Amino acid sequence: MSKVHTISILNALQVIGIALLFLTILSACGEPLRERSIEVTATEMRFDPDRVEARTGEQVFLRLRNRGEVAHSLTIELPAGDRTVSADPGVDAILTFRAPAPGEYRFYCRIPGHEAQQGVLVVTP
Repeated sequence: MSKVHTISILNALQVIGIALLFLTILSACGEPLRERSIEVTATEMRFDPDRVEARTGEQVFLRLRNRGEVAHSLTIELPAGDRTVSADPGVDAILTFRAPAPGEYRFYCRIPGHEAQQGVLVVTP
């Protein structure tokens, strides 16, 4: 076997070894990111539903649908800080966040006078 042929085989084995190492590292990263879509409709002084659920670690896409006559917001109190999205009448807005540790997290409308408009996100393991 020629020296060039031996070097080519060694290079191919190195590439295969690196590829296998890369695949092993990727498989150790765990399962793929889970996603959850949640839809909450805002009308005057209420959210529907006012109780929503997610699982810890899920990437949450929360769609606020404003079907009221005035602007509404949705602020959710998360351990990493409050997150807010607002929508004018007839408009949808999306808030994204990673579901935190198991527990209950309040959400509410920040518009003055809308203090009764609130709900809860229940996060399960």
